Order: sequence, then C-alpha cells, then structure tokens
Amino acid sequence: MKSNEIKNNDKSANVSNSLNKIVKNGKSLIIAYDQGFEHGPTDFNITNVDPDYVFRIAKEGEYDALAVHAGIVEKYMKSEYKDIPLIIKLNGKTPYQRGDPLSRQHTSVEHAVKLGACAVGYTIYFGSAHEEQMFQEFGKICEQAHAAGLAVVCWMYPRGINIPNEFSTDILAHAARVAMELGADIVKLKYNGDVEAMKWVVRCAGKTKTVIAGGPQIAENDFLGLVYDSMRSGAIGMAIGRNAWQAKEPLKLAKALREIIHNGKTAEEAKKYIL
Repeated sequence: MKSNEIKNNDKSANVSNSLNKIVKNGKSLIIAYDQGFEHGPTDFNITNVDPDYVFRIAKEGEYDALAVHAGIVEKYMKSEYKDIPLIIKLNGKTPYQRGDPLSRQHTSVEHAVKLGACAVGYTIYFGSAHEEQMFQEFGKICEQAHAAGLAVVCWMYPRGINIPNEFSTDILAHAARVAMELGADIVKLKYNGDVEAMKWVVRCAGKTKTVIAGGPQIAENDFLGLVYDSMRSGAIGMAIGRNAWQAKEPLKLAKALREIIHNGKTAEEAKKYIL
C-alpha cells in the first residue's frame, strides 16, 4: 500500500472515530444551543439564558452531542462536561440581515480542534442568491476538518428568493444531495410532515446521515410524534434546541426522546416518561 493511501486510510479512521462519538449504534440525539446567535435572546428565559444550564441538560439527559458556538465552549466548559461530544458551529447570522441569507465562517477548524470538538457544523442556505459562497466555504471546511480527523455536520436550510416552498420534497432532496456531495458526514434538515416523502430525501443523502431539526417549541405529545415520524423516515436522529431546553422538565423529555431514537419505542410508548 502506498504511503498516501495509508495516510488517507488513517484520516478516514479518525473521522469515523469522531463520528462514532456523536452517532451511537447508528442513532444520534443532539442538543443544539446556537439560537442565541441566530435569533437573539427572544428564545430565552432567566434559566435557559445561562449556557451552564444547557451543558447540564446535555450531560444529565445523556445527549449524544452538544452543538454550540466557540465562545460558549471557551467560557462555560467545565471538567465535569468533558465527556460531552462537542459540535462547534463555524458560521452564523443574525435575523437582521436583509435580502437573501448569507452565513459566513467566523471560527476556524483549527480553533475547534483546540477546543476539543469532535465535529464542526456549518449552515448553508440552499437556494439563496449567495449559495455559491457558502458552498465554496463549506467545501474547504470539509477538507480541513476531515484532514484534522473531525466529522462535519451541515445545517442545510432551503431559503431565499429562489425557494418557493422550503418543505418541498424535491427541494429538500436536492439540498440533502448537495450536502452529501460537498462532503458532509451528517446533514440536518427540517421535517416536511410526510414520512414517505422524507424517505426519498434520506435516500438522496446517500451515505451522509440525516438528522431532523427540532424547530420551535410545540406541545410535548406532538413533538414526540414528530420525532417518531422522523425516525420512521430513515433519519438517524434529531438535533433539538428549543424543545429540549425550553421544556419544563427537560430530563424527562430527554428520556422519552432516547426511548424513541435509541430504543425504537413509539411516541405513545414514550409518553409515560414525560407524565
């Protein structure tokens, strides 16, 4: 075997090891806490505005990974949280941007490595007039992250003047395919409410694993149904923010979510854990 082939195999093994820290037995439950950057403080109350609260939920709720921006890790990471796999977001935008969305890189892969990340995340607004800039940036991030042994998660959101319906099956399937072809290991997509349609979307992502976005907070019984349907579509799990850390009893909800995602329970079977 040639030396460059050995090096490539070593890199692939390192990426697989990083991915396996997030994906346990083929499934993943991710808690996301990047909404303060994206939405401002409107999502927070006096309790969940504190990142330490969400770190504790991630640990005690046995989430498979926590997705955050670098500054939160720098300021709030403690030794007791060292076993929480980190996905560090490398880009973001505020809601005050005018016109089609553009989210540019603000944190380097190198810095994510220093902070102990096992993966990096990046949002692409598929269909935006600025999508080519994000495609180019994300492609380079995939190269750098994989060379460093990190997995890559793509937040893929169809949005912009060229997107008539962000929940269209064809558009979601195309977005999933682009994420795969750019090099993402996991693609995060919104669920469009149609299990059979989402099966095609997941199929189009190929070997890139699909997780479904949790979205804004809804009634817990309804949310468990959404999670169950997402798993029926072939997704490997969920990336949940507001529904997780806005919950009145987040650890009970985490238990119910684990039962659906990791243990194959139905939404009805999992309801007993939130009563």
